[in-house]
Amino acid sequence: MAMRRRIVAFAGLAAAGIVLGCRVSFGSGPARPVAVPPLDAQERVVLDARRAAVRERPDDPGALRALGIYAMWKTLEGHRELQVEAEEALMAALAADPTDKTVARMLGRFFNMRAVEGDVSRAEAQVWAYETYLGDAADDPMALTTRGFVAWTFSRMGRALVLAQGGRLLRALRTVRVLERTLERRVAADPSNVELRALAGNFAFFFAGNLPAGKRRRIERGVAHFSYVREHWDRMRAGAKDPFHCPNTYENFMFELAEGYLALRRTDRAREVYEELSKVRPPPTPVKQQIAAAARARLEHLDELAGDLALMPPWPSDGDNCVVCHAADASVGFRTFHGPVPELLAPGASR
Repeated sequence: MAMRRRIVAFAGLAAAGIVLGCRVSFGSGPARPVAVPPLDAQERVVLDARRAAVRERPDDPGALRALGIYAMWKTLEGHRELQVEAEEALMAALAADPTDKTVARMLGRFFNMRAVEGDVSRAEAQVWAYETYLGDAADDPMALTTRGFVAWTFSRMGRALVLAQGGRLLRALRTVRVLERTLERRVAADPSNVELRALAGNFAFFFAGNLPAGKRRRIERGVAHFSYVREHWDRMRAGAKDPFHCPNTYENFMFELAEGYLALRRTDRAREVYEELSKVRPPPTPVKQQIAAAARARLEHLDELAGDLALMPPWPSDGDNCVVCHAADASVGFRTFHGPVPELLAPGASR
């Protein structure tokens, strides 16, 4: 049984170099076991043109912004080799123009790719990006717009990682508790906001898998939020349902919900969601096919895995969260999948 789990984000973190410099390293990035077709000829032309513009005008925030955003979207589609290049271009753009709130928000959110994997190497930079975006408004999170509040939650997550990295674990845990309490207050104040529900559910499952105490309570909270998301998916923000930029968001969220049900031994409810996910909704993507295979595997082992808290944090959002939602052509693999490894069916095949 494949049992490999991610490291706990708030313990045993080694010191890492935090770089806020503005030099862009073209084409460098961490190797990740994400399978994606290579960039096509047109994509290479666009990327090379934007790189050339930065070489010609290395201090131009517009050129840096254009390169960073393009490389960011390609990273989100599965081209993880462009991740560092995207980060550095966006950091340089923001340093050159700190008034660019769009770049500040995008950069902060983009760093979540590292945070959910327990990678703290950009945690301090993430805090910087979000503080630049929010300014003094961060002092009153309950008064923020939904977009601003989402940014505030991730800025607190980044702050907790920075504290943990510096060995201040108690302060990191206190930061997490404040984040959780504020999330619940915000949801209570706007209970029909589906985006906030999904945000709170994701945090609940993430912390259930990465903190030693309160696992069941957090799983119950995550299940409550994601069951609401399932019932009211039609009201989710349009961007999160965009078939081009976010083709797999629903499947990702619903697999999380099913895993939560299974961890709580609510097997009838888990079965209902797994059965839904076992059939690929159009348009098909490799990630949807992988989630369908995972759902079929769960249906075969429901009793065996019922009550297993090691299902947290849920695959596939535990390692490649951003790619999972955004990729139309990439596949993410089962390296962190807990339980018997799923069997992928050939396209068009059925059981």
